[in-house]
Amino acid sequence: MSAAVPGDASGCSQLGAELRSRAAELLDLHARLADQHSNGSRGRRRAGPDPLLVEQNRLSLDTVAVRLDAAGASLQLYAQELAGLAEEARRLERAASAVGLALDGLRVVEPWGVAPPDVARARLDALPELQRRSERLASRLGRARGSLRRALDEGRGALADTATGMRRSLG
Repeated sequence: MSAAVPGDASGCSQLGAELRSRAAELLDLHARLADQHSNGSRGRRRAGPDPLLVEQNRLSLDTVAVRLDAAGASLQLYAQELAGLAEEARRLERAASAVGLALDGLRVVEPWGVAPPDVARARLDALPELQRRSERLASRLGRARGSLRRALDEGRGALADTATGMRRSLG
């Protein structure tokens, strides 16, 4: 991974996959609970949990599963963008190096020291375009991070609301 684009695309992707797997398991559990509930409601009435409470919990389980899946999908999308940005940063780094410039994070800089006039001119000519590329890269990284943050914040809020509702239903 290029130092210019901090982050761990592989780790984000793995976490996203894990969240999506857990969401699928919860949806499977949701389906089994629905089957049990419908089978139990067709038989004779027996003492057990309040059917309304069971239904509320099934709906809460569904909400949690949907939110986990959405968070996982957002992390995987971010991982793809991060990997693409890292590759773009490596290309930018090679282009900068070819004219004697360097990357400092996502900023194109001239290295310390005296350069011959022809090298200094080549650096000066190349610097604006390389810096524009770097700024576009930083902008894409910022948008990707912002999008991920919004998706995760939205999911966190929905999960908090679901947890509050479940606590209330349990008394």
